[in-house]
Amino acid sequence: MPKTFTDDVAAAFPSSIVGPLLITDPEDHDSWIKIDPESARIEGAGTARPTRKIIAAYSRAYSSVTASFIGVVMPANYVTAVTTGGFHTVPFPIPSDMDLTQPVHAKVLITPLSDDTGSGEVVRLSLATTYFKAGEAANESTVTYDWTAPTNWSANDPRLVLIDDGNGRTFAGNTFEAGDYVGLRISRVGAAAEDTFDKSVRFADFVIFEYAAKNW
Repeated sequence: MPKTFTDDVAAAFPSSIVGPLLITDPEDHDSWIKIDPESARIEGAGTARPTRKIIAAYSRAYSSVTASFIGVVMPANYVTAVTTGGFHTVPFPIPSDMDLTQPVHAKVLITPLSDDTGSGEVVRLSLATTYFKAGEAANESTVTYDWTAPTNWSANDPRLVLIDDGNGRTFAGNTFEAGDYVGLRISRVGAAAEDTFDKSVRFADFVIFEYAAKNW
């Protein structure tokens, strides 16, 4: 058996390490994982932070929608090409492990009600948000996103769509604060001139709220 040598492996750890232990990305010192046995915590920063999701489920219909399914059993609602409609989600609290300084991504699962043969058509999506701490006035915001549907988009081709504020995210860092409660309303603005997709669009009955966590 020939001997093999390599120079890209660090020296072996001793049998025990007195914490906390900080592991840093050699190419990005702002990205690190810290293991702290005394406080029983594992923390991260930069790209080393874990990503977590809240599934904000359907609560009630908004404007003009019709109950449907994606596939056989996934609940959904559809909005026609000439109307505005969607649904409100169940409100939820901002999680205690969320890194509030980082962007948040909201995503929806959509599909056409029937097969489409178009190319380059646009679906106008809108995400309205109410958020506040108990005892304080509510904050309101709306992100409108014009999403280009795939060519020959099939009813059996669900797409997970990020509601993009124009910067590759839905909410900028520091939008939310600890203690906030959040309510979402997703809709298709089919009545808008910018919406050129001529088929009904179905929403699965949830919105994904994706955030960077501070620790594991």
